[in-house]
Amino acid sequence: MNITPEIKQKHTEMFYPTVRVRTRKAGGSGTVVYSKKFKKESCTYVITNHHVISDNIAVKKKWNPILKKKVDTEILDTVSVEFFRYNNFSHCIGSFAVEADIVAYSEYEGGQDWALLKTRDTESTHDFVAELYPKEEIKSIHIFDSCFAVGASLGHPPIATEGHISYMDDEIDHYKYWMSTAQTIFGNSGGSVYRWSKRRERYEYIGIPSRISIQPMGFSADAITHMGYFIPIDRVYDLLDENEYQFIYDKDYNIGECRKRRMEKQDKSKQLLARDLNDQDEDDDELDWDPKEYTFGDDDKLLQN
Repeated sequence: MNITPEIKQKHTEMFYPTVRVRTRKAGGSGTVVYSKKFKKESCTYVITNHHVISDNIAVKKKWNPILKKKVDTEILDTVSVEFFRYNNFSHCIGSFAVEADIVAYSEYEGGQDWALLKTRDTESTHDFVAELYPKEEIKSIHIFDSCFAVGASLGHPPIATEGHISYMDDEIDHYKYWMSTAQTIFGNSGGSVYRWSKRRERYEYIGIPSRISIQPMGFSADAITHMGYFIPIDRVYDLLDENEYQFIYDKDYNIGECRKRRMEKQDKSKQLLARDLNDQDEDDDELDWDPKEYTFGDDDKLLQN
């Protein structure tokens, strides 16, 4: 087996952390960003786009026994995460799928089009994990920096393309996106964009391919594959922080501490929701009040007719 160290490094640091993500109706890509043991249990996390897994998220009216009424309830279905195996580094010999749960997300419509999955495999970790570009060095990334995009284009097993960062200030739906000339197409969504670090001598994850440019052509539209938008790494860090998943990139945090912080946030949210619903019920009672059904007695007390 004759392979240069450079090619081997590209495979292990960019190609192998890439997975294919499937739902009941759609699919896309994902990137393994964490896979370690915690209290003897394997924990593997995958970043993707919300629009890749949105078919598996629903909100339905369900009876709440505490509030004694039907309330909007989130229903999250199982997602399939597909890992690939290779011989001689470059030859794909097959794949295997693992069930995963949606543990955090920001919606495509009005949100940041981001999702975090946790696989249900609690016995084994994944050998290849993407290295996130350091948070404190993001300002060192510039236009003309070489980059690679990796993803399951058109549902194909992962492929890699090369280009450079071409723009960093496009704003779409109120959020900043970066652009690269590394060709991407439908199916790349949720995958990864990498940049080489000379100082650390490794390829580092700098964003999530999420959109491509479209040029209307009569009654159809052409995808401009060399003008692909990706969610920049600073937004990825912000989303991990907001959802209390700092352990993915910061060794000073652990899974247990972050889980506790999330539960505290959820408890506060539930308390606020219950209070708002009770206030709404009181307002509804006032609106339902009909003065024709009541009269005043001799002692000025309100009596029902």
